[in-house]
Amino acid sequence: MTLEEYVHYRERVREIDPEAFGKSGSKIPPLDATDFALRVSYVILNSGMRWRVAKDIWERMRPSLVETGEVADTFGHPGKKKSIDQVMREREAYFEGFGHAWGEGRDSVVAYCETLPHIGGITKFHLAKNLGLDVAKPDVWLERVAADCGEDVQAMCERLSSASGDRIATVDYVIWKACQQGWWRAGAFATGNFSAEPPVPDEG
Repeated sequence: MTLEEYVHYRERVREIDPEAFGKSGSKIPPLDATDFALRVSYVILNSGMRWRVAKDIWERMRPSLVETGEVADTFGHPGKKKSIDQVMREREAYFEGFGHAWGEGRDSVVAYCETLPHIGGITKFHLAKNLGLDVAKPDVWLERVAADCGEDVQAMCERLSSASGDRIATVDYVIWKACQQGWWRAGAFATGNFSAEPPVPDEG
């Protein structure tokens, strides 16, 4: 993806969802253990699930987590439910571990994220972003765009971040949104054939 193409998508994303675009560049680290645990819980919930579905469930689940520290009957997936309850129950210790990792730098934070319940090799990048780290998540859509550039996801996002002045996390969000909206197709921008099309299927 060229800088010109990225800027084109950035302006379209800013136009259709200015609030989410703004948040993509302003995520700060959690200030306390509960904030930390809630961010981890949302990523656990969202993993492998369409974000629209996860958002609806989260709106039911979050009040229970804040009030009781448990998922209760707001969600039925046994594995995720167990992991979220564990994160909430042990949030002070997990938050302390996060603080140590943050002090050691980006790689340590990403590695620490993978030690948390239900967080895997791809999801750790999603969580690291949500915890305020400026990284990209190599999901299926960004992998496709990066492969078309002959790069890996992190290298592509770092390059576009450096060229545009945007945070890596913002570049990640813009490219993800362009794919989610069905705008991006390999080679389409170079030929001028990049008008909006029906969204491609949501892949979580």
